[in-house]
Amino acid sequence: MITTLGFVMMLGIIALILLKRLTPVVAFALVPVAASLLAGFTPAETGGFIKDGLTAVAPTATLFIFAILYFGIMRERGMFDPLVNFLIKRTRGEPLRVAIVTVLVAAIAHLDGVGAATFLLTIPAFLPLYQRLNMSPLILLCLVGLSAGVINMVPWGGPTARAAATAGVDASELWLPLIPVQALGIVLLLGLASYFGIKAQRHNRVTGHGHASGDMSAYLLPPRETALPLSDWRYWANVGLTLIILLILFTGAFPLYASFMVGLGIALLLNYPRPEAQGKELARHANDALQMALVMLAAGILLGILAGAGMSDGMAGALIELLPAGSASVLHLIVGFFGVPLGMLFSPDAYYFALMPIVRDIATAAGVPVEAVARAMLIGENTGFSISPVVPSVYLAIGLAGVELREHLKFTFLWAWGIGIILLAFAWLIGAIGG
Repeated sequence: MITTLGFVMMLGIIALILLKRLTPVVAFALVPVAASLLAGFTPAETGGFIKDGLTAVAPTATLFIFAILYFGIMRERGMFDPLVNFLIKRTRGEPLRVAIVTVLVAAIAHLDGVGAATFLLTIPAFLPLYQRLNMSPLILLCLVGLSAGVINMVPWGGPTARAAATAGVDASELWLPLIPVQALGIVLLLGLASYFGIKAQRHNRVTGHGHASGDMSAYLLPPRETALPLSDWRYWANVGLTLIILLILFTGAFPLYASFMVGLGIALLLNYPRPEAQGKELARHANDALQMALVMLAAGILLGILAGAGMSDGMAGALIELLPAGSASVLHLIVGFFGVPLGMLFSPDAYYFALMPIVRDIATAAGVPVEAVARAMLIGENTGFSISPVVPSVYLAIGLAGVELREHLKFTFLWAWGIGIILLAFAWLIGAIGG
């Protein structure tokens, strides 16, 4: 009965989320509790399952909240703006340089892990330049979206946070072996950008289009009222603080969530000495920080009940019996291979909190490390997040670029899936996802 109820619960949650009958927070908070009580567990036992689940996801949810708040402040203070403007100036109005710089700027802009912020920063800045150079906005969307997808594997990014919570491992531990994968992803995207840029330059020669004016000031990021000038010591203090946090991340000298908690406190004190200003700045970025954290904490209820009630083990055992012999040990690779198409069908919450627990339990029962499962599913889904119809920020991106979703999917899908498969194969070769 437990196994059957587990399957019904998981399928019900996926359906309710995909059909938009319930928000993920409501679905994860209510459906598992009802299933646990129907299975015969007492409210006290169910409460114990929930406590265990929340304990497991709390560090990751904390990391997400404080990292997003921290990077939100850094973005408002213009920490990345000088570098972005420098890169835009270096394009000199040449399509090849513009395409390459698009990848670099999108990668820098997405270091905060917020897709909407990345699209708002990059697309309005580059779209006039693309139009002036007779370059399709579909190229801009493709390069920005895929670059953000590769960088999205950072430990404070939403997908990695979800995967870490479901796998029950530290987000930085999950991410560190993926750094070479991200590096290869950027190299591949620079190659793709070069292809698009050279093709645009040849087309412009044939059609007689020149390049943009040598004065690139018209295309720079608009001045931000809250940004600090380079001459302000606080700008360099922000850069130094961020570098220290990243150094801690690589060395593991201090828990990452605690690093961002302390870092946020220092950043607020440095940039907004008055308590009223600190409160206002926290409120400005609270929506981005809390929205995902609420989903993650609610998912802790689901994960706790799945484990505590024995549903995970029961479902995994039932599915292993149905799978061909030996296939359980490569199931995570199969799911990762189809990660881009699956990401277009499942919302990120359904993918990581409903599908991944089943894949995790089947693969780990066959001896696959849970970290390998999480990384394989991360690589597959992340690459194509910018073409997923169930990701809200995608509609912001196509709106800013002035293109239709159908055109964007047709142009970008195969590039996204192809790069995702290459990155998955590379991760397997270096042992990050088994092998």
